[in-house]
Amino acid sequence: MAKARILVVPPEKTTVGDLPADWSGPAEIRTYVAGEKFPLRCNEVQLPAGDKITVGPVEIETIGYIWHGNATAGGHKLAQGSSFVVERREQLVISGESEHCDILLFAASEPSESSRKGGHVHLLPNKHVPRDDALTESGLSGGMHADSQCPTCSVWLHENGFPGAPEPATPEEQSVGVHSHSEDEIIFVVSGEIRLGRKLYPAGTAIAIAADTLYSFTAGPDGMRFINFRAGQPSDIHFANGNTMNEVAYWQEKLPRPEYLEPVA
Repeated sequence: MAKARILVVPPEKTTVGDLPADWSGPAEIRTYVAGEKFPLRCNEVQLPAGDKITVGPVEIETIGYIWHGNATAGGHKLAQGSSFVVERREQLVISGESEHCDILLFAASEPSESSRKGGHVHLLPNKHVPRDDALTESGLSGGMHADSQCPTCSVWLHENGFPGAPEPATPEEQSVGVHSHSEDEIIFVVSGEIRLGRKLYPAGTAIAIAADTLYSFTAGPDGMRFINFRAGQPSDIHFANGNTMNEVAYWQEKLPRPEYLEPVA
């Protein structure tokens, strides 16, 4: 089956099924982006208080993000906005600590020949995430969860926040933001609304975009926050007007590297 170039999956178009073979627990999984349709995967697990899920041992490094609620993992509390990385051949037990705990899990669909050696679990509580609420004068904010610089894993996850845009961008304004990335990516809207063309999509929408695909977006009237996943280190951003920007250098200039916590007994 040919892989899609762009998939837009709002919450009502997700599917619910059983956990993958390398996960265990009582929870069901909600699939946004499946490996059969795209080179990356995005799933959501809902953990009521007291329930547990084990991610791994995995053969494809996996990164998780606490979308709603609170969890504990590896002896640390992971509040909303926290993240974790489960490297190859490792596993992590995650417990729900609030009535509703929604966890987003991202991974490549297939193992990569360039996968790093793995063997670790990294935990990044919300208060440890490097963030800047004023990346630009226009009000863009950002945070870095995984920057592909770890010697034992290569995943990337950053977050961005955008101020509200009451009206759709004009064609001229939209053309300025048209760009592509050299890697497959998944954007997940964690709050607010994203505008694609003239259509608004709510929080809980995943957008999978294949490498070298031109696209653009704006925020909805009340603003938007999203997280952005890649399975490896980004390269240059290519704009339709011919300009380029080194994405890794941009983030290194703006924010320090994440400092992970390791699991404790």
